[in-house]
Amino acid sequence: MQVEQIPRSRSKEWIFDGRRLHHITGGFFAVVGAALYRGGERQPHLEQPLIDQPEIGILGFLVRPGRDTTDFLVQAKPEPGNIGVVQAAPSVQATESNYRRRHHGRPTAFLEHFLSPRREAVLSDTLQSEQGTRFLGKYNRNMIVAVPPDASVPEAAAFRWSPLHELLPLLVRDFQINTDARSVLTSAPWRLLAPAGTAPFRRWRGHGGLGESLLNSYEAPEERCALPTADVIERLHRLRRTADFVPAVVDLADLQHWEITDTAIVPTRRADFTISHFSVTTTEREVTDWDQPLVASSSAALVALLGQERGGVLHFLFMARPELGFGERFQYGPSIQGTPEDALIVPGLEDQAASLVAALARSDTLLSALHSDEGGRFFRCTARYSIHLLPGDVTIDLGDNLAWMTLGQIESLVPRPGFFSNEARSVISMMLAYV
Repeated sequence: MQVEQIPRSRSKEWIFDGRRLHHITGGFFAVVGAALYRGGERQPHLEQPLIDQPEIGILGFLVRPGRDTTDFLVQAKPEPGNIGVVQAAPSVQATESNYRRRHHGRPTAFLEHFLSPRREAVLSDTLQSEQGTRFLGKYNRNMIVAVPPDASVPEAAAFRWSPLHELLPLLVRDFQINTDARSVLTSAPWRLLAPAGTAPFRRWRGHGGLGESLLNSYEAPEERCALPTADVIERLHRLRRTADFVPAVVDLADLQHWEITDTAIVPTRRADFTISHFSVTTTEREVTDWDQPLVASSSAALVALLGQERGGVLHFLFMARPELGFGERFQYGPSIQGTPEDALIVPGLEDQAASLVAALARSDTLLSALHSDEGGRFFRCTARYSIHLLPGDVTIDLGDNLAWMTLGQIESLVPRPGFFSNEARSVISMMLAYV
C-alpha cells in the first residue's frame, strides 16, 4: 500500500463547497464544522471539524465453536493510516457505502453472514459509538455470528481462523489489534471469550496476582460494589438531562481558530490535530486507488484507567465525559484521556482532571500498550493505553461525573449504546487478555 499526502486540488473525488468537505457521490463521509452553544452563546474556543458519517457500519467477527476452543475469523486489514499498515481486524469491517459498493469495487467478503444471519447464529449484536472528539454522532453495529464447526467458510489470503488463546494476548501488545476489533470483543458476552468449559477469568482462581483480582472483581455480588449499578446508570442520565450546552453543525469555513488551505484544515490555536488529504494505491482492498481526508494528530494521547481495591474488590474509575460529537452529550470514558492541548467542554472538569493525573503519579502500572486509531479515518494517531492500581490511601472525590465499577458491572453495561466511549472500550479490552 502506498500512501501520499497531496493537495486537495488534486482530488478527483472530494469537493469543498464552503460548508463542508465531502465525497462527490454524497456517500462515504464528510468533514463538517461543529460549534458549541452555552446559554445561547457560541463558544468559539471549542469549535472544531468533525467527521460526519451518519450511516451505521458493520464490525463483525465470524466464530467457529470447537470442542477445546473457539476460533475467530481474523482479517489482516491494511489501512492507509495504520501503524505498520496491517493490523488484525474483524472478519467484516465495512461502512454502508463500502458494502453497498458505492465505490464500484469488489464485494465485501463474508458480508452475507451479517446482513441476513440466522437468528440463533447471532451471539452478539450491539450499537457502539466512535470517538466523540472526532466523529459527529457516529455508531457502528458490533456483531459476533457463529457458523457450525463443519461449515465451509473458505479462507482468503487476508483471513485466518485464529484460536482465542492466540488472539486475546495480542490485546496487550503494541499495534496488533485494531480499534474496531477491540470494540467488538469488549461489547460481546465475555463467556464467548473464556476457555472452553470455564467462566470468564475463572482459570486464575487460586493463582493470585492480577488474574485473580480480575476474577474477584468480575464475580463480586452487587452488595460489594462501591456504587449500585442503578446509581452508575443514573449518574450518566442525570448529566445528560442537566447539561447546559448544545452542539451544532456550522459551515466548515465559519469555524473560528481554524484555517482551510489546499493542503490541510489546520488549527490556528490550541488543538492537536489537522485534517490532510492523501492518495492511496493498493492491491489489497475492494478498489485499487482512491483519495481521502485523514485526521492526523501531532502528539500521542494518554488513555489511562485507574483501579483501586475498595472493600477488598478491585474497582475501576470511569469519567462521564462531555464530547462535542456525542449525540447524548456524555458517555463514560476512561479516568484520564487526551493530550495537554485538549479543551474540556465543561470548564469545572479541569481541576478534576488535574487531580486524577496527580493520582496517576502515585499508582502502579498493571497493563500498558500502544494502540492506534482506526487507519481508515486517522493517519498514525496513537495513544498509550494503560491500567493502573492506586494505593488504598488515595481518596477520589467522585463529584457528579466519576463512578467506580467492578468488572461484572462493566460487562453488564457495555452492550448499552452510547454508555462507554470508544476509548473506554479499548482500555477495557486489555483486561480481556486475562479472560
